[in-house]
Amino acid sequence: MKHIKHAVLIGFGLSLVLLAGIYLNGFYPFGKSKVKNPRPVPPFEIPAKQPGTPYVYFIAIGDQGTGDANQRLVARLMNEKAARDSLHFVITLGDNIYPDGAFSARDPQWKRKFEDIYNLPFLNVPFYASLGNHDHHKNNGIHAIEYSKVNPKWVMPDFYYAFTKRIDQEHDILFIALDTDPISEKAKTADKQIAWLEEQLSTSTATWKIVFGHHPVFSFGKHGHEKEMIKRVRPLLERYKVDAYFAGHDHDRQLFEPVNGVHYIISGTGAKSRNTQYGPKTVFAATNLGFVWCRVSPSQFHVQFINEQGEIEFAYTWEKGNVPLLAYSPEEWKVKKEKKKKKKNKKKKKKKKKKKQKKSEASEYLE
Repeated sequence: MKHIKHAVLIGFGLSLVLLAGIYLNGFYPFGKSKVKNPRPVPPFEIPAKQPGTPYVYFIAIGDQGTGDANQRLVARLMNEKAARDSLHFVITLGDNIYPDGAFSARDPQWKRKFEDIYNLPFLNVPFYASLGNHDHHKNNGIHAIEYSKVNPKWVMPDFYYAFTKRIDQEHDILFIALDTDPISEKAKTADKQIAWLEEQLSTSTATWKIVFGHHPVFSFGKHGHEKEMIKRVRPLLERYKVDAYFAGHDHDRQLFEPVNGVHYIISGTGAKSRNTQYGPKTVFAATNLGFVWCRVSPSQFHVQFINEQGEIEFAYTWEKGNVPLLAYSPEEWKVKKEKKKKKKNKKKKKKKKKKKQKKSEASEYLE
């Protein structure tokens, strides 16, 4: 019997070692996060590229800085997508270095969680970074700015900044990277950033305007809607006709109906995933690892949601100047919880009935 027990233990131990080896070498066992209330994927088309039309290509990833097999898998899929369909740069949506950001510009974490991960042939492009709440831990956000002076692949000149990408001689895209943590946390420094954002947007003549940061404005994921982002950022995006706002924070992928012409997109599955759900304004929701790839021409914005198998799970396209201007209504963005309330009420009624029955039984016994 002892020999059998030893054999079983050795076999179990070897299985663990084998699984660990598979995982660490990048063969990721596909995720088990789920969409709680799944819907059929809406029908979609992928518009063919037009000969002679110029395009800008970029990827949006968030919540990616783990340095593990998950991050390596997404990086490999990004590289494959770039090889097939082109890529000019990447925007990061925060939480670049888990769990507490980098502790200096020379922190070894940069090598493990950025340099080694994205050292792939078709990912030799600029990564325009924004900070997440984890990057801010222990006041470490400043080191992400310092690191941009060490590694030119990592672009982050300040806590928040703007840059322009030209499509052709007449058309361009304004990108604005926000530092959303102070806004979400109601920090005093948020006022200065909000004023700066309005100045950037109000003076821009760019064909397209894109804003990105860590905290979403709207989300039906775990964290939900961000009140301060709705209150302070949303009105500016609408007033100055921003085309899209990209965010992470929730570890899923979401697309919502445009609000006053603004599209809200979440891409927070660069290395992590979490359960999510459809809400009343959701166009598409998915989870498990993946990213968002975008193709922008002078007149068309095309977005693809890529899953952990490298497949296009959904695509969405809109034409410049042809987006419905649907007003924001807080009531329309609330998740209805009537069913849950009904279930709770039924349980309460059952408990009351049982108590009444026990009382009546006790009184009968006393009589």
